[in-house]
Amino acid sequence: MTKKILLTTILLFSIKISLAQIPIDKHKTEIINLKSDKELDAYWGKLQKIDQEILVKTDNIKKADSISIDNMIRTALILKIHGEKAYKANNLVPIVNMSHNNIGNSQIAFWPIIETCAKVGGIIDSFGGKYPAYQLEGIALTFYHYSLFGQESKYPELIKKMNMLKKGSVVSNLFSAYEYEIKLQDLTEIEVLNSWHLQPFQNKKEEGVFEFVKMSDNFIYLRKNKHIQKLILTNTKSNTKIFRIKNEPFGWYYEYEDNGALRLLSDNGEVLITYSKSE
Repeated sequence: MTKKILLTTILLFSIKISLAQIPIDKHKTEIINLKSDKELDAYWGKLQKIDQEILVKTDNIKKADSISIDNMIRTALILKIHGEKAYKANNLVPIVNMSHNNIGNSQIAFWPIIETCAKVGGIIDSFGGKYPAYQLEGIALTFYHYSLFGQESKYPELIKKMNMLKKGSVVSNLFSAYEYEIKLQDLTEIEVLNSWHLQPFQNKKEEGVFEFVKMSDNFIYLRKNKHIQKLILTNTKSNTKIFRIKNEPFGWYYEYEDNGALRLLSDNGEVLITYSKSE
């Protein structure tokens, strides 16, 4: 068996395990046993290979989510066990960990890792634009499918909001996000209330739609790209309901009218998007 085939076999075996459960203790043991910079570099290379050669090529949503959070947990364990010295300036892995993840709760849980990378500096300062453009864009798109492109004036306030989020153990928070996502995947659809065009900018529609759906737990969710996010009803006034996405970080909210009209507003009441209904 060639070295390349052996590595691929090991990676696929690891991924099959993580589909059933994320083997945190196994990962801890592996990472504790990394005794040199050379071994750490090789481990980072392994995580990047999983990301680039398996995760980004995976069409199965459940499998992709599992691989993504598994990689994030390993990245967090490296920091916990080996400290900031293991987070080198040329290390791309933590950045792609977050950008290739599609679960808002896990992105929030991972934010302290991004803070550490920003402290270390290096490639994070320029990858995808000057920090924190790439990271905030990813969060805004994951939660609200809203683009912050060209809105650098919003960055300081949004970074402040991210830094104020509840911290705790990154590994525990990531695993909790994984467990919660599995529970969401078990829900079934009862009714689609309405659907709208995906619209990251006010005047730009994309292919595809997002929906408000009632699920089998009798709560309403926002569904896009096969993921659902629970909506919390915070207020009702005349013919309008105010919804916020559960655990959303920026304080933004939706105004949903009985006739199907929908708007996304910022925490200060600025209208960010007026959506076009899908026919």
